Amino acid sequence: MTCLISTAISLSGQTPVERGLADKYAGDKGIEKDSNVILFTDFESDQWHKYFSGGKRTTVRVVNEDKERSFQPLQNKALQIKVRKGDHYGASIEYNFKDKTGSEPEEIYFRYYLRFGSDWDPRRGGKLPGIGGTYNRGGWGGRPSNGRNGWSARGQFKGQKEGKTPTGFYCYHADMQGKYGSAWIWQKDKLGYLENNRWYCIEQYVRMNTPEKNDGILRGWVDGRLAFEKTDVRMRDVPDLKIERIWINIYHGGTWAADSDDHLFIDNVVIAKQYIGPRLPLKNRK
Repeated sequence: MTCLISTAISLSGQTPVERGLADKYAGDKGIEKDSNVILFTDFESDQWHKYFSGGKRTTVRVVNEDKERSFQPLQNKALQIKVRKGDHYGASIEYNFKDKTGSEPEEIYFRYYLRFGSDWDPRRGGKLPGIGGTYNRGGWGGRPSNGRNGWSARGQFKGQKEGKTPTGFYCYHADMQGKYGSAWIWQKDKLGYLENNRWYCIEQYVRMNTPEKNDGILRGWVDGRLAFEKTDVRMRDVPDLKIERIWINIYHGGTWAADSDDHLFIDNVVIAKQYIGPRLPLKNRK
């Protein structure tokens, strides 16, 4: 898998912005035709249901406005996901590689745009979109990974603090301690601490480890800036565990439920063989 990244020089001492294949497609228009892109959806039509399973829940809908939650579109429409007060689930939407492409990759890039609504105010943590290979056997939901049954690297959020939500990876891996996954917040330059009412470009990269070796890789970017990197992850001990799916999982908990109705928005999802990076804005957009 090719990784071509153009890095803009930072004069502030902060992590620089890395430009990717999205630089060739203003507003992501035409990005689905790129030979390195496996999937693109901007939720402008119902076609996204053809690629994902689990999207038909009452807590999931496509919107182009939501004034109550201070929604401003990235371009036009976006996916709105709601976690109801007293509930856990907002969404469990999956793209299964074997079903859609006939094979499972050993490494993948997954980019999406995320916006927390004005009512987003979690007191405790939960799950965000990510990547996994659970095979309905292990690696999620208190089913520990043992290197042979499954693994996952979903996104996660923690309870909001001072108006910002800490985010990162929630990983079930073969070296995990205890029943539940490891929580790895994206701490670099505090890039993983997200505010309400603004769009963020979130990108994740997973490369599977050599079976029985600690050389698996997890990387995370926020707005094109590297926020997290771990290069010694052991997801598997057997070669048949690979990357099974992209998992748009919005879940409050743990065992605790949401204290209030919480909304978030997702847009411009790309799955690719190469680093994607932030979209270029459409020029002269009215």
